[in-house]
Amino acid sequence: MKTPKTLKLGVVATCLYCSGVTAHIPQVQTDIHTTHQDLNKTIKMAVYCTDNPNALRHALNRRYAAENVKLVISGECQGPLEITRDGISIVNDRGRSGSLRILPDSDDVTSAILVKTSSATLENFNIDVPAGVVAVTAQANATVELKHITTNAKALDETPFYQFVITDNSTAYLSQQSGSSVGVYNSSYTSFVEDCDQITLEVYDTSSGYSKSENHFKSVQVSGNGYFLGDDESRINTLKIWSKGAAEINDESRVGELQMGGQSLFAAYKQSVISGPYYLWGNVVFELEHSSAYNWVAVTKPNSIIQGHNATVNGELYPDWSWVGQAKKQP
Repeated sequence: MKTPKTLKLGVVATCLYCSGVTAHIPQVQTDIHTTHQDLNKTIKMAVYCTDNPNALRHALNRRYAAENVKLVISGECQGPLEITRDGISIVNDRGRSGSLRILPDSDDVTSAILVKTSSATLENFNIDVPAGVVAVTAQANATVELKHITTNAKALDETPFYQFVITDNSTAYLSQQSGSSVGVYNSSYTSFVEDCDQITLEVYDTSSGYSKSENHFKSVQVSGNGYFLGDDESRINTLKIWSKGAAEINDESRVGELQMGGQSLFAAYKQSVISGPYYLWGNVVFELEHSSAYNWVAVTKPNSIIQGHNATVNGELYPDWSWVGQAKKQP
């Protein structure tokens, strides 16, 4: 059964810049007026962490009479940071000298950047953290756009760990990410917009993930009523679907290894390809719609639905609904 595709990408609105103000934070002098017209514009400020490592934190704690605030960082800024108002953008300077760092002796720090009940754009800088500290967390109805954010974040022990965490009804849009690990929880949504490579993604707890274009995933795992759609030539090396999870690929997308179990669903549409191997446990739904499967070995799973419509399996085309992936019953 094909799950309706209702996922839609959001677009972060970009407003016109007002007169740019370059200043050393926190000693910022502006001639902002609190008129309705000015509130609809963006303030752009240079933040010199080379002079003051806490300058970025001070800038975020200020009040601004503007709807959007763009902070251009240079030098190594110290975190952690908490963003609790809408319209914040943190971007690197032209020389890409800006970065964020959590000191090794920072106690009780769980995330370098926490975006909470607000919206933010983070672009083109590195986040250096001790082991066990998440790079970015979006929490409590937050929206975050990540574009080319690099990090050395890694697990402190054997517990599951993700460099970027999207949770509690939050939303994230990712572009130009490479080698990132992303966890999506608690009715949240993450879209991989473009130019993402070697991504590790886990989607749980009625959350969803969407790959819009030619993104490459090292691994995708979906469970707990989670959903993932790989669209428009997306590639997944290993796909794991458990515990009432569902995953679909569409429009010439590809999957290598497939693992399924616990009332899960997989479907491939519009000239997509799955190459195997296949590991199926429990009752599953496996469907091919004008798509291909290679290295398929017939299974005996009477309580599962395994079928294809105009499917090509191991190089042979099966017209209409003639392909059924179950082993034939012996007379």
